[in-house]
Amino acid sequence: MSPAWYQIVLASSAVLVACVVSAYCFWFAVRHRNALVHVPGVGGALVVIGLIGERNVVAATGRPASVWDLSIKVPLIPLYLDTVTIAGLIVGLLGLSLILFVERVVPPEQRWKPPPPRGLDEDDSV
Repeated sequence: MSPAWYQIVLASSAVLVACVVSAYCFWFAVRHRNALVHVPGVGGALVVIGLIGERNVVAATGRPASVWDLSIKVPLIPLYLDTVTIAGLIVGLLGLSLILFVERVVPPEQRWKPPPPRGLDEDDSV
């Protein structure tokens, strides 16, 4: 049985959101030198890998599904998630909790401030 149109739209939008979250986490981690933000980025990448790699084993191969091919049904939504997707969600939530509970808050007087802009006369000297 092929997926319905709403399942395709839901999966495509979930992949798009997970890609954006993962890219933003990696950019933020490098830009602000905070290694904890890499953890939700890896979780978002695992969600993308799990959603893209999800397959229906019985329909594709004709053999019964084993434990390694397990898909988990999400309650109240007609959607099945792969174990890699579930692992990505767990890693992402673990990273978010690490950021919220472990990250050190820098007081405003110790934060980095950009240097004041130079005058234009300094640039014109030849």
